[in-house]
Amino acid sequence: MATHPDGFRLEGPLAAAQSTGPRTVLYEGPVRGLCPFAPRNSNTMAAAALAAPSLGFDRVIGVLVADRSLTDMHVVDVELSGPPGPTGRSFAVHTHRENPAEPGAVTGSATVTAFWRSLLGAEGGMSQGPGAPPRPSVYHERQRLELCAIHALNNVLQQRLFSQEAADEICKRLAPDCRLNPHRSFLGTGNYDVNVIMAALQGLGLAAVWWDRRRPLSQLALPHVLGLILNLPAPVSLGLLSLPLRRRHWVALRQVDGVYYNLDSKLRAPEALGDEDGLRAFLGAVLAPGLCQVLVVVTKEVEEKSSWLLTD
Repeated sequence: MATHPDGFRLEGPLAAAQSTGPRTVLYEGPVRGLCPFAPRNSNTMAAAALAAPSLGFDRVIGVLVADRSLTDMHVVDVELSGPPGPTGRSFAVHTHRENPAEPGAVTGSATVTAFWRSLLGAEGGMSQGPGAPPRPSVYHERQRLELCAIHALNNVLQQRLFSQEAADEICKRLAPDCRLNPHRSFLGTGNYDVNVIMAALQGLGLAAVWWDRRRPLSQLALPHVLGLILNLPAPVSLGLLSLPLRRRHWVALRQVDGVYYNLDSKLRAPEALGDEDGLRAFLGAVLAPGLCQVLVVVTKEVEEKSSWLLTD
């Protein structure tokens, strides 16, 4: 990392380092030795050490350069090389970043915007204009094996909280004495039943309440509902061949920033359903054939008070 000497905030022995010429190397060595004395100028190097756990802070080399010509920018070069191949040459990657900065500033002018965009998960990153509203970041897991129950849980919770290993542990707790566990596929590919979903939510202080489809959907108090998990029939295919079979499939519905989304793990991307009316229209369509079951995901307090249901 290189910038003007005034752009550094150094501590300890590095604070006494002097820039003796137009370009002076203040430090070159393991990142572990740099971070304590340049905590505000070593973020990229620390991130590289974390991203390469086989190298870590002791084998990722950081270089800090004071360059008097860089009065209005910070320059970061990242060089990565692998072991020599059969021809003796190594795979190598070199990135060069120039971040505009006010004279003497420790943080580049684009850093805050880039950090904020990464938190928002906005598609297109900084291509959005500064006055454009941020796009919502919707967490959406895609289908793998028969793990739709896990995907539905994580999608409705909008973060990866459950894995196949965690679901298998729940199955063992539910049926500790069964050689063939009744709550999952004996093939080890998933296909978890409703008991696993309910136990997983209970472990987080949440509840899954069965929705009686004979009730009008207008009685569903959506402001008190965290999300919905549907169980519905899905076609079975073998490659490009559709088979005359139906299997049960778990699907999550969730509101993000005022918009309800269909987070079916078999979709390529989340499907926006719109506002509450759009969600009710979608639920009405999937409930009409009589083959869909709906679980209403709520907090324990909402479950105990039945405030997820409008009775008037």
